[in-house]
Amino acid sequence: MTNQESLFHAFLNQHDDAAWERVMDELLPSIHPVDQAATRVWFSFFPLKLLRALQSSPNPTATAQELFLSGKYRLADQVDSSAGFLYGYRYWPEVKRAVLDYAAAVTAPASLSLSQQILEVASRTAERLKVEHALLTGITAVAFMTLQQTGSEAFRQATPPAKPAAKTSKSPEQILQDRAKDDGPGLLGFLKTVNHEFTVTFNENEPSCTFKLVNNQELATASAKDKRDYRTGDSRCIEGPIPVECRSAACGTCWVGILSDPHKLVAPGEREVERMQHFGYAGFTADQNSIIRLACQTRGLGNVTIVIPPWNGQIGKLQ
Repeated sequence: MTNQESLFHAFLNQHDDAAWERVMDELLPSIHPVDQAATRVWFSFFPLKLLRALQSSPNPTATAQELFLSGKYRLADQVDSSAGFLYGYRYWPEVKRAVLDYAAAVTAPASLSLSQQILEVASRTAERLKVEHALLTGITAVAFMTLQQTGSEAFRQATPPAKPAAKTSKSPEQILQDRAKDDGPGLLGFLKTVNHEFTVTFNENEPSCTFKLVNNQELATASAKDKRDYRTGDSRCIEGPIPVECRSAACGTCWVGILSDPHKLVAPGEREVERMQHFGYAGFTADQNSIIRLACQTRGLGNVTIVIPPWNGQIGKLQ
């Protein structure tokens, strides 16, 4: 690591989760609507407080056990795959290179504001790629945080997987339209005995990654009806694509991020609010605008697009 990179990392390390939350508030108007929720969800999935707790622990393995961590909770193990659900991810290799070049630059930054530095790198990269600046703001913020958490060497050496083909063919506007629409009631919809079904999408990059949900049904219950093999890819997936153990909000395994309109979900109830305070997942708010929910407590009222976190645990114990 060069001296300039060391200085840049020292600057980044002045920012904790609260500082990054302020940065995200400043950046949000500059992020394209297709990635506004996705960027916030990503930051909820990879909080600095978890990394710092493990780094400062004399026995990280014991700390992980105390927090009941399960799945892939280290960002360093998924540098080039963690942000695959962002539209801007298709520009990840170029954004990653731009951030590395910025960190190694010998000239002083034009601003000591982290949000302004992110906007500067996003703007330069967008101009070079001839794409809309707003499409790169979110993924550039992700790159800055990933660099902070992993360091230059791990960030540089990781190899990006192939770009997702399914999502590449759609414009941001088409993706937003897909998230907004609901399935129709069908030919028998006029019969009151027919329950209206909706579609839950849990990976926009793969057309097959959907399951059906009956109106006002919990996401986890609907997910369990999907009998395909998900456990081979994620041992936490006992029933369906959403990891779940208890279905009573006792374990926190089934937390998910919301990409579509959160108002298509019933607002958090008392049980979900109380348990989320215990689990400590960032991004949860006790209202219908929350971008993080517990699938076993969340009932759907329309088509929903979600992201499944790669890990779960009880990081509320760190507070």
